[in-house]
Amino acid sequence: MPIKVERVLFRVGEDSFAVTLPKSWVSYCQLKHGDMVEVIANDDVIIRAKKPSDDTSEDKS
Repeated sequence: MPIKVERVLFRVGEDSFAVTLPKSWVSYCQLKHGDMVEVIANDDVIIRAKKPSDDTSEDKS
């Protein structure tokens, strides 16, 4: 689901900035309050949904 939107940075406290995420993307990824996202910053910035690891599926014998 490609989404291209412009967002404005806003200040959070003295040393941080924040940006909001499009509701359509959050809904598409089935994210909710408190879920984690991963931010990868190189020349570009990539934000992706972070899925919790399922340790119960691994065979630990």
